[in-house]
Amino acid sequence: MTPSPIHKALSIVKKCGARFLVMGGQACVLYGAAEFSRDLRLAIGIDPANVRAMLRALHELRTRQIYVPEFDAAKL
Repeated sequence: MTPSPIHKALSIVKKCGARFLVMGGQACVLYGAAEFSRDLRLAIGIDPANVRAMLRALHELRTRQIYVPEFDAAKL
């Protein structure tokens, strides 16, 4: 069985120690709704330590930048 990419992403973000809140369609799925969503929307704390944890997670997930401006606490 192929592991869910959403589950993998959440596991890595959690492992890296980032504080986050799941939003959007995936939040509905977690609460039992019959939604189908292929994206993952997270709200994160913007303190420097949490931003560094999220950057570690993004690096481990081998993401590519599609956001502007750069992802850092000063711009958030």
